[in-house]
Amino acid sequence: MKQVKTQSGASLTGISCALLVTVAFMSCKKNNDPVTPPVAKNAGIQLVHTAPKVGDLIVEIDGKKQQEKLQFLNQSKAYMNLPFQNESILKFMQDGNKVIVDTKYRLNDKGTYSLFLYDTLLNNKIRAVLLNDNLANPGKGKTSIRFLHLSPNTSAVDIDIFKGSDSIRLINNVAYISDKPDVAALSPFKSIASGDYRMKVKTKTGTTSTTVLDIPSVKLVEGKVVTLYLSGLTKATGALGVGLQLWQHR
Repeated sequence: MKQVKTQSGASLTGISCALLVTVAFMSCKKNNDPVTPPVAKNAGIQLVHTAPKVGDLIVEIDGKKQQEKLQFLNQSKAYMNLPFQNESILKFMQDGNKVIVDTKYRLNDKGTYSLFLYDTLLNNKIRAVLLNDNLANPGKGKTSIRFLHLSPNTSAVDIDIFKGSDSIRLINNVAYISDKPDVAALSPFKSIASGDYRMKVKTKTGTTSTTVLDIPSVKLVEGKVVTLYLSGLTKATGALGVGLQLWQHR
């Protein structure tokens, strides 16, 4: 009888090695799978310096100083992206390291905001107000607009706007926003017809109305979102005098 030798031990060893190789390959494949990075979360912010007699400011956001200084009545620029976190810390410094604004804000992911610096130096500080910006298109033939009274020593104002023979009162008896601004009331925009307007800014003492600014032409562009704000100081001259500024958000 022919004797048949079995090689079961060798066969089992071969199977075990094959299984180990397969497991190792699958493990490597799993470890090398591309990892989906977390979705970046950001808020957008614009900074507006309206505080007279303060000068250029150094800006520090979340511990990082910005290269460019912030100038009085600076021109509008695109929104800066801030990484979304529980709180953003904003500091503004004068004359090197003299902090005149130190504030914290909770911002929402994909939110858009404008931070207005205002008031005169009082106890070596100025004030800041953060407003929510709605950048939705106002529609065909329309401009979105809001108004801020940021002239510290100017009384409440009315603003009348004129287009041809038509006129409307755009702003009625709006006072300086002071130290406790109502963000919910100040943030919203309203929609008006686009076009070129003559604007008169008036103050009132008793029943006597005085025109403090008469601006021949202010262009409100279709589809834009703007903040109109009163700046400067009554009885001051030049750039420090009372003026009407138009800040464009989009």
